[in-house]
Amino acid sequence: KLQQSPIQKQPNRPPLIFVLNLRDKERQVLFYTLTSWGCPPDQLPTLITNEAGQNEERAVKYARGGVFVITSRILIVDLLNGTANAKAIDGMLVAHAENVDETSTEAFILRIFRSQKYFMENTSTYAGCSSQNNSGFIKAFTDNATTLVSGFAKTEKILKALQ
Repeated sequence: KLQQSPIQKQPNRPPLIFVLNLRDKERQVLFYTLTSWGCPPDQLPTLITNEAGQNEERAVKYARGGVFVITSRILIVDLLNGTANAKAIDGMLVAHAENVDETSTEAFILRIFRSQKYFMENTSTYAGCSSQNNSGFIKAFTDNATTLVSGFAKTEKILKALQ
């Protein structure tokens, strides 16, 4: 069961959360588990793949909010071309954190996410207006913890990339 986070959300819109790096089998298990727990079909995460439609269709889905299981390639393109507004994103869940490094697509996505949030926070202060969502969360998970301690300062490097 997902817990509600203390993040303020825009009225009448569920939080916008992206789940990155899930493998096909993990996606299937996630959907099966949520369904078996009695999650209504309209509240299941939305799967975004290369077959999910055009940018405009995805932009409409993102504007409605919700949880999106998405590939990194699609999300980076959507962030760079404005289909996904980084300022509207409430959080990111990153699976397989052991594979994230400073040159990975996921790290680039998180840098865009954080820089847009920072920019929004600082410009809203100067403009005299306040935003409903100036912060967002990043949570990373791994099922291969032993790789985090192999190599020189690998955990530190991963945490820096996820920052």
